[in-house]
Amino acid sequence: MSGQLKQAQTGAPHSGFCLKRGFLNAQPAYSYLYAPRLAQHRARQKVALPVEKLNHRCARLSSRAISKCQDNSQATSTEERIREQTARHSKLVREVAYLQKLVDTLRKLSTAQAKVDHLLQNERVVKFCTSCRPGHLFLNALGGLDSASTYLLLCLVAIGQDHILDISADQHGCDERLVALCTNLHHVDSFYDSIGGLPGYQLKCLETMAASAELPQACAAEQDTSSDTKFYMPQGLNIAGHHNRRAAADAAATGLEALPYMAEILPLGGAGDRLGLQCDVTGESVPTAMLPYCGRSLLSGIIRDLQAREYLYYKVFGSQETTPIAIMTSAAKGNHQRVQKLLADSNWFGRGKESFRLFEQPMVPVVSAEDGSWLLPEPLRPLMKPGGHGAIWKLMLDEGVFTWLRNRRREAAIVRQISNPLAGTDATLLALSGAGYADGKCFGFASCERRAGAAEGVNVVMERRLKRADGEGYEYAYNVTNVEYTEFDRLGVPDECLDGSQFSRYPANTNVLYVGLQAVEAAVKAGVKSGGGAALPGMIFNQGKKVTYMDVVSGEDKSVYAGRLECTMQNVVDSLAQRFNEPMPESLHGSLNTFVVYNQRRCVTSSAKRRRKPGSTMVSQTPDGSFLDLMRNAADLLARCGLSHVPEVGSVEKYLEKGPGFIFLYHPALGPLWDVIAQKIRGGALMHGSELVLEVADAALMDVRVEGSLLVHADCVTGSMESPHAAGTQGHSYATDIQVSHPDGRQTLYSTEPSSPQLAQCDAGAPMQLQTAGAGSEAAPTVPTTSSVVPFTRAGSPENQRLVFSDRCGRVRLTGVVVRNKGIDWASPTNCYWQHKVARKEAARIILHGQSEFEASHVVLEGDQTFEVPDGYRMVVSAAPAGGLRRALFPLHKRRPSWQWDYQMDAQGSIKLSILETARPPTYAPALRGTSAEPPFVYVI
Repeated sequence: MSGQLKQAQTGAPHSGFCLKRGFLNAQPAYSYLYAPRLAQHRARQKVALPVEKLNHRCARLSSRAISKCQDNSQATSTEERIREQTARHSKLVREVAYLQKLVDTLRKLSTAQAKVDHLLQNERVVKFCTSCRPGHLFLNALGGLDSASTYLLLCLVAIGQDHILDISADQHGCDERLVALCTNLHHVDSFYDSIGGLPGYQLKCLETMAASAELPQACAAEQDTSSDTKFYMPQGLNIAGHHNRRAAADAAATGLEALPYMAEILPLGGAGDRLGLQCDVTGESVPTAMLPYCGRSLLSGIIRDLQAREYLYYKVFGSQETTPIAIMTSAAKGNHQRVQKLLADSNWFGRGKESFRLFEQPMVPVVSAEDGSWLLPEPLRPLMKPGGHGAIWKLMLDEGVFTWLRNRRREAAIVRQISNPLAGTDATLLALSGAGYADGKCFGFASCERRAGAAEGVNVVMERRLKRADGEGYEYAYNVTNVEYTEFDRLGVPDECLDGSQFSRYPANTNVLYVGLQAVEAAVKAGVKSGGGAALPGMIFNQGKKVTYMDVVSGEDKSVYAGRLECTMQNVVDSLAQRFNEPMPESLHGSLNTFVVYNQRRCVTSSAKRRRKPGSTMVSQTPDGSFLDLMRNAADLLARCGLSHVPEVGSVEKYLEKGPGFIFLYHPALGPLWDVIAQKIRGGALMHGSELVLEVADAALMDVRVEGSLLVHADCVTGSMESPHAAGTQGHSYATDIQVSHPDGRQTLYSTEPSSPQLAQCDAGAPMQLQTAGAGSEAAPTVPTTSSVVPFTRAGSPENQRLVFSDRCGRVRLTGVVVRNKGIDWASPTNCYWQHKVARKEAARIILHGQSEFEASHVVLEGDQTFEVPDGYRMVVSAAPAGGLRRALFPLHKRRPSWQWDYQMDAQGSIKLSILETARPPTYAPALRGTSAEPPFVYVI
């Protein structure tokens, strides 16, 4: 094939999508009863007969079904097992045919009333309503419902789920539960409208069960057709390792430039059952988003990652961008209410409520693989769980989220899962954004190495040979996609080691995604119109897990194989395939509009999805394993910073027994790029068993040696909280109560920094003792006391405030400092390292309130010490002539920082930092001409 590969004209309308830089009735009441109609139609029923309920083994993969039979009876012959499996499959096929006819008929009816009239003639409905007491009670209950609710309840009977409607006359609160049931069914019916609503959901579940119950010969025939589908190793940008740092910096620079056109999409709807989280107060189960990882919820950590990228943009380009965040929640474990409360309690992280869009994922019924019935743990309340993160795209369409993002000039988005706290490491997300945005890509994956045999999907380039619409020959469709590990055998994807290593041939799918919004929205609209596709991507029915529950019908505890219809969000990419008239050479796969970016695994994913079993050393996908990878990343980062000594993290066994070899945690705004952090931390050493925590963005640590614990915390990391109307003014800064004790016993309380006239009244040249006013201070009765340096704002209520990036933040500058103390009590049984809950014997603490600074040079900070700097001041610690430490407290002149980092991006995309020193005026301005300057507050330890 010569020349440019020609793209087929039959491609989807969105396949040519390219991002351009610079833009971005309630139903009437239905109150009469149905008994007369049922009697009239009963004699002339001519509908398909219901089939008997199914055994769950027919829903299993054929090999697993055969294995089950072998376990139950060793004497059963192969021929008998095949006959049994054939019978089960036949029952499924008949039920599928019945449901398909029902769905097709209901689709032709345009109103709920017409659908009700049709269902009243259904033999299952007639039998249930006229031949049993629960049916009579149900019939009476319909009198108070509208036609839409009546239709949904009749659907339950028609699709074989009449046990849900076992209504007893003496049940308390039955009406309320019936209304709640109708509400849940409405959500299911509405979301799955493209496949037939509620009946379509049951149909798809049984179709999937039937397909998995096919005979081995049929499965082999299906694999024979797989010759029309081929898989290739994806080509893509590799930013892993030292030798790829140049490429990583270039892609990250493009991603940073694209930040004003990016959004963040967070699927938080999962139930997180494997974590087993419970509220400390109420004991209620809580969702994954609330996991207290490193001292804060997982959701808080993701918001911090995003704000760090926004802060980097501000420092490089000089303007603040607020990225819109779309969050998919669910009703599982109160997920939606808890997430909403977390955001509100956190003042929407200073971003404003309008920058968030929450939309709730529907809960879907859990279907038994034994007989196709819905599990019922409570009367009128079938067991329901979230329907998979693939629901996000249609929900975004239904809820207007695509429009909301478009109105904010957003062209693309980053998608990351709540259970993966390490996706924001170094350049991963910025490089993914840059690789997608620069070339107008439609969809991308952040990928990494994968161990062979791991229970996770892979990223591949998929080639499909398709018949042309006109029947004349073939065309070829290509896209990077995800293949779930459960589909490897069916699709013929080998899960084998590459070149004798421990890693598989294909890289891992991590669900860290780049999404071209216009392309995906167009694909979802097309899917809704066609009844599938991108509207419900990658539909699966995972029936391989047992569900334990109390069956309200039998009153017995049961443990059965069951599942629900789920969609996978990453497989929306299969609707973005590009089509060509002839096969595409592998060398051109990198030019597709779908792509991958490769990085080291623990810089892309290390999830916290399940709780580690007591005594187990299997830490994969647990919070313990994720924190271990976080410390391994920290060791790599500290090595890049040029530390002369970085401890070994330790093996998994040693880590679980004694803890990691060290702890290094930092606010992501310190970087987030490692190349930026490496310019703020230079040299020094972190000794074994030491702890370094930097909750600050402006830090300069040169040759700092830590033997113990050094904890730096700034109230204001990237700026200050301000009311919108006061942004950019100085009238909204933090103020701190400062109590000054004079040598003659006089005391003065300042609610902000002392003014020049106040300072002029002090005794010139006399040293003064400074302390923050507190309950334990011996203040004069006329001087009010407050808690220890509690900052407050003077502009509006907290809920109306916004985080405004500025130089009004905390700063720490250490040069040649040695920190020496007993540090963490590694033997404490209460230590939980992944939560960063540790017992300490001693620590050096630097607390920066509001806009304040701490500076120390060539001193030893020994023992348990706390250095607390009030808002508006700079504390300088130096060696005292007579030994010990000398602390001097200077007010910041005109609220200006004494130093700050200057960020510049060079032509290659690297960010270079330099320190800008502010000219330092006299410590205090004289009150009157000729009056000598007031010395600083000084006290010696």
